Amino acid sequence: MRALEFAVIDTETTGLSPYKGGKLIEVAGMVVDEAWTIREDKAFHSTINPGVPIPIFITRLTGISNRMVKDAPPAEDVLPAFFRFLSGRILVIQNAPFDLSFLNYYAEQLGLPKLLNPVVDTILLSRKLFRGRHNLDLILARLNILAEGRHRALGDVILTAKAFVKMAAMLGEEEVIKMAKRRAFNRKPPL
Repeated sequence: MRALEFAVIDTETTGLSPYKGGKLIEVAGMVVDEAWTIREDKAFHSTINPGVPIPIFITRLTGISNRMVKDAPPAEDVLPAFFRFLSGRILVIQNAPFDLSFLNYYAEQLGLPKLLNPVVDTILLSRKLFRGRHNLDLILARLNILAEGRHRALGDVILTAKAFVKMAAMLGEEEVIKMAKRRAFNRKPPL
């Protein structure tokens, strides 16, 4: 494990479950280093051609159209490099079970090792600090972070990284590390 190096990640998909036909259409990640600095120079981003039409409601939500992914590489060309980027890092994810269900489904399909990295879910961090609901928009509002670039993987990664750094400062480094050590999502999600 790299010393206190986090990879904040996000995915965009065509649906809610890879087990019900949902496909990846975008992945992104960015490093938060041991000094709790967001490293935009250490980032990964790619659109993915899902091989199926993107539903119109997903295009409306994300802005990702069939035209945008027409010449994008398929998942089997993108994910090996993305998984190498994540290797040895603690993952930070808003709603980790969702993103990891897609990434680990694809890992299984492509013969890649599953992501067994320690995980910090920003929803769980938020629950330790705030009452009520914990979607990304509400977390950002509570932390006075302007929500620009939402519903695109790289935009959500930057926003999640900002929220993570602020919440980690509020909770303390030790608590965040303890949470990461307790949370390794290595089980298969429900169908």
